[in-house]
Amino acid sequence: MSRRVLGALIIVSLVLLAVMAYGIYRYKVLNEESPLHALAPWGLMVTGYVFFAFSSGGVFDALAIRLGLYCEEEAKRVARKTLWLALALLVPGIVLVFADLLHTSHSIWIYAGFNPSSRIAWNGVLYIVYAGFAVATLVYTIRRGEENLTKGLGRALIIAGLLSSLALEYNLSLAFRTNMAVPAWFTAPLGILGISLAFLLGAAWTAIGLGEIGVSLTNMPREQWRKCCLNGVAKELAGMAVAVGFFTTWVLVQQHSWGLSKTAAEMLLGGDLATIFWSAIVLAIIVPITLGLYTVLRHGSRAAILSASITTILGGFLLYHSIVVAGQASRLEALQTYHALAVNALSEDPVTAAIHELMASTPEVLAVIGGIGLWLLLYIIGLKMLAIEPNEKPKRVLIFR
Repeated sequence: MSRRVLGALIIVSLVLLAVMAYGIYRYKVLNEESPLHALAPWGLMVTGYVFFAFSSGGVFDALAIRLGLYCEEEAKRVARKTLWLALALLVPGIVLVFADLLHTSHSIWIYAGFNPSSRIAWNGVLYIVYAGFAVATLVYTIRRGEENLTKGLGRALIIAGLLSSLALEYNLSLAFRTNMAVPAWFTAPLGILGISLAFLLGAAWTAIGLGEIGVSLTNMPREQWRKCCLNGVAKELAGMAVAVGFFTTWVLVQQHSWGLSKTAAEMLLGGDLATIFWSAIVLAIIVPITLGLYTVLRHGSRAAILSASITTILGGFLLYHSIVVAGQASRLEALQTYHALAVNALSEDPVTAAIHELMASTPEVLAVIGGIGLWLLLYIIGLKMLAIEPNEKPKRVLIFR
């Protein structure tokens, strides 16, 4: 059975990877550049790489708290798989970062021309710092064993990774929500909302990556997954969905009181983005709360946790993207200068045109969906090639069996 599952997953991953490559190619060879690249530049590719960074960070954060702060013995048994899951999720995000740049070959200037006043420039640094700690933690675990993750250098690595991950999540939240944070004191809850969303997405990916794929392709018995992780993941899903709902409400109430922020909030609550926003609330908040609690009460419902994880991933993406789009589209409606430029460049209804392009750009949709295939292929390769089982020793150079 595992061979059939492996074959099916590889086929799916390769198909999605081809979709991603085609989407990026079409994105790079657009026949003409839209005026929206200047007026509203943050489309699905931007949300895509933030989404994968949040997902990766959320997986790593939960493990780091269980090991670095609480020293849980049960967490050690899935440490390697979880660390590799976090790294595999980060790679599509990094690919989308550079694919989104108009001159990919010049992307080195993110670092060579570093601007310390730019949040986006700091994101480039924080990606590398977080990835470095995640890689170092995994290599250290494979070489020295899980028992060292709760003491000495191992514990220092995983806590440093946690801090860098939280910094990345917070900074990403603010970098692409600037227009939802006017005046400046509105920024803090947006950052906390981003961190909460990362934990929520991390729980969903853990349920799929460890509970479904990991159990099917490795030596981890389903009973071990049920014993060490299932209820904890279900509680994290439900609890972080409550947190995301609370901070989303806080942000919208706060934003609904002033100028540009008020316009963005109105777009989400009852305007052009309301359908997408409220669908995201149902998928990323109501469903995981309901099914997460059901899983805990039923002592581990596989169907419930899988369903909740899938809806959370979809809803989490839509929630974040609707906020990013609202922040940009509100400028075209609320600020006279932007509105005049938009009408001149687009049409008499520039907001609707902007929202349509930001939500429905086919090349970007393909690139982001295909990113799941890149994650899946990398994750499968790691499960099969790395010394990923507890206390397993590498039989070849450094980390390969």
